[in-house]
Amino acid sequence: MSINVENQDQFAGNAAQDKFSALKSNPKLIGGLVGAVVVGGLLLSLATGGSTGSVPKVMLSSGQAVTLENPNGGLSHVTAGPGMMSSSVSEEDKEQSICTAKSGTHGTVEDQQVIDMLTYVKVKISDGDCQGKTGWTSLMNVKASS
Repeated sequence: MSINVENQDQFAGNAAQDKFSALKSNPKLIGGLVGAVVVGGLLLSLATGGSTGSVPKVMLSSGQAVTLENPNGGLSHVTAGPGMMSSSVSEEDKEQSICTAKSGTHGTVEDQQVIDMLTYVKVKISDGDCQGKTGWTSLMNVKASS
């Protein structure tokens, strides 16, 4: 037993037209749909956690021998405090600068600190132009000596 509908296209078209006219006549319904989509998108983004990167988990121990090597080449900036890396040349920044160590300079780890998701290492330098000086540099500039 089958049911014959003579004008199937007209029947489907009427349903679509009814939905469109309902949205057209009720602006609150449009706002509700938009709000539901936004809330759904937010919930989806929160549920997935997003990929914002992570802080390297490399931790050095106090007293460990290290070598300063800037991964970009050039000198490693050593400052009076963690997080004071700056390209500025103001007098205040100059006072915070301890020295700039050449690649391959050896030292000993004294402390570590994380500031704004970046790890800084306090190093006592044992050779080179900065010998005997102690200061902070980015973990990226520090390699464990073998």
